[in-house]
Amino acid sequence: MTFFFKQITAATCSFMVFFSSTMSAVQYLFLGMEHVNTALIFAIVCLIASLIGLVVVQRAIEHHGRASLIVFSVGIVMALSTVLITSFGAVDVWRDYTSGKYMGFKPPC
Repeated sequence: MTFFFKQITAATCSFMVFFSSTMSAVQYLFLGMEHVNTALIFAIVCLIASLIGLVVVQRAIEHHGRASLIVFSVGIVMALSTVLITSFGAVDVWRDYTSGKYMGFKPPC
């Protein structure tokens, strides 16, 4: 019974990722963004990488018997992205400060 729910969960997650990325791609096409060939290459690479990741995670869960591996991996990615975004933002602020650029509010448009 739990195997059935795991399959439904994996299918739902895969569909939502596919749906949101497809809608983002359609939005870029409607807005006139170009580089369609590069986007297709990235789409193929991401599809292959996501399939490999799905197989690796499923085997790791079967081997260890713990679904918490997913939670830990998402937590690690979130922590790493927080550190990297903060670091790159600090570097940009320091670069603007040392070059004497205006660092006040910018117009939204």
